[in-house]
Amino acid sequence: MHIRLTPAEALGLAKLGGQGLPPVISSLTGDGDTLRLVADLRRLDTLPGPLKLAVKIAPIVRADVRVASFERGVATLVVEANAAGLPAHKLLSLAAAPIEEAVAKQGLPPGVVDVQPDARIAVDVERLLDAKLPGLTVSALRIEQGEIVLDGTVV
Repeated sequence: MHIRLTPAEALGLAKLGGQGLPPVISSLTGDGDTLRLVADLRRLDTLPGPLKLAVKIAPIVRADVRVASFERGVATLVVEANAAGLPAHKLLSLAAAPIEEAVAKQGLPPGVVDVQPDARIAVDVERLLDAKLPGLTVSALRIEQGEIVLDGTVV
């Protein structure tokens, strides 16, 4: 099976499955091989101390996300983010706890998102789908022409 979805279509399907966009994310669009998102960190309930100060100075973060690899069901995403023109992706590891909290609030299994110190995020797509769409196995995932493209099988 080969599926191509715009970010809006993917979000629509997620809503049908009871999963919406976390409230911290105010927009998500596709552009070439990149997903572009805008986040308002003021919408987060809890933040680690260093991020609280950063949010007061620059609460809006714009991020470009690319799929660096997809191996054994895990997508590794490269994140380049900025807040008020400053490179915010260097602080991504500080956001690990709030990201994990947001994942838990969505009812997703713990550990499906791993924020790594090098501005990368590993998403265990296989476990995520197994929790929400058992029987769907993804063999490839990429962003092309602003769309999310996946190849997979249904068992």
